Amino acid sequence: MANCPPKPPPGSTGDSTDSLGTTILALLGVLGTIGSLIGIVLKATSVSTIPILGITGMGVGAIGLSAVAGAAAVIITSIAFWYDRCLNKPSGENSCSAGVIDNIVASFNDAVSVVFPFTAQHDMVSVVVQCQFWPLVEQNAGFIYTNTTDNSPEFRCYYYNKAVCGAEAGAFVGAVVGGVVGIVVGIIAGAALGCAGTGPFYFFCLLLACIIAAVIAAVAALIGAFAGGAIGRAAAGSSSPTTDSGDMPSVGNYITTCGNSIIYGGDQHARVYWFVQHSALHGSSMVPASQQWIHDDPDANLPPDTCRELCPDASTGNEPPPPG
Repeated sequence: MANCPPKPPPGSTGDSTDSLGTTILALLGVLGTIGSLIGIVLKATSVSTIPILGITGMGVGAIGLSAVAGAAAVIITSIAFWYDRCLNKPSGENSCSAGVIDNIVASFNDAVSVVFPFTAQHDMVSVVVQCQFWPLVEQNAGFIYTNTTDNSPEFRCYYYNKAVCGAEAGAFVGAVVGGVVGIVVGIIAGAALGCAGTGPFYFFCLLLACIIAAVIAAVAALIGAFAGGAIGRAAAGSSSPTTDSGDMPSVGNYITTCGNSIIYGGDQHARVYWFVQHSALHGSSMVPASQQWIHDDPDANLPPDTCRELCPDASTGNEPPPPG
């Protein structure tokens, strides 16, 4: 039995980087933005001509603004995912840990990431680590993932998948192209209602026209994102998690991983590898696949020094604090 440090508590640790003050400031910013948008919409209702399209009619400016907003919502969402998962290069700590693989979540493993390719995530390998690495899992983390058998801590290890970034980039380009087309079609469709006059009827007619324009533009942008994501994914080619020796990890394998470990806001502020840079397999556990693995297994059956062999300069969370 390994000499284990105190087991980290499962779930939220209360160390998230979010704060009440930050949340309040964000809400105030949102309220200010909403107020500005209301002012723009009220001004847009007085615009009766869109020269570039040759469209005239009461409130056509508001219809055009609604179409732009519908397309922009999809475009902004797609680029936010692309930035989070591909463009952003967060600096972290060169870390190493080892344990037994408890779960593998492959990229594009569900219908949502296929239909909305900008939501695709990189391949994730979840490892029940030896207890010597618990301090690393817990370090500044806002959330601790554990198994359900005995709350053994797990380290989520993300492997870069080029198909994900190809799909994210393609989805963004497709959303822009589809959004532009959708804006034009949405304005034409909304203006075709021919809203005129004053009073409640005019208001509800214009509201319906704006909704129609926004929905058409958003759907067109989503269709463009789907097509662009599929093209980008195909162009990038497929890839799967592999170790340094070219082996593919499987559930139940003993594994050592090292790479850039960060506190990832996209995964409940847990400490994760983003991304694994080196990894090695060390055989497989004899525990039946029907039973979840616990830390006692790798503690007893995996050598304690595999990190020193794979990544001797990486942090394992057990280093003494710097002097002074």
